[in-house]
Amino acid sequence: MNDPPSIGTVLVVGITGSGKSTLCNCLLEIDPESDGAFRESRKVGSETRHFKCKEIGRWKIVDTVGLGDTSVSPSVVYRDVAEACDECAKTGIAQILLVCRGRLTQEQLDAFDNISRVLLDEHMYMWAHTTLIRTGFVPFMDRKFCAEDIEDMREHPVMKEFLPKIDNRVIHVDNQGR
Repeated sequence: MNDPPSIGTVLVVGITGSGKSTLCNCLLEIDPESDGAFRESRKVGSETRHFKCKEIGRWKIVDTVGLGDTSVSPSVVYRDVAEACDECAKTGIAQILLVCRGRLTQEQLDAFDNISRVLLDEHMYMWAHTTLIRTGFVPFMDRKFCAEDIEDMREHPVMKEFLPKIDNRVIHVDNQGR
């Protein structure tokens, strides 16, 4: 008897408005205007109010509520991220994508610090499955510019500690023109 193919679960976490839902739609090759798409915000603020899962083929993508969503209390947001982690634990997490857009703000640094302490430090094995995704990064094809961006991030104490834990896995993308 053949075992069914395993599902790889990708947990997508980041600040409100960082492009998490857009990235999820890109990963699953879903038209953002279709009924099956993750809702993308056309304004400031979050469209995602509770984590959502979509499965296509061997992949399950879990889109979470934006960290720092001012319409939802921080405790509700982190509880929702914890519930998303519980959902992911059912099939195992293949990858955690931490999404940020533009310059690193104090809000993003605080969120990365909280994610580190609350999620990753409690489950140390997850560091090996975590990648930082820099969205809206127009010169993403310029390796030198991307390397300089990573060096600039290391100037922040939080990121200086954070980046080595994820083995400096940073991917730059420009998902704005999607």
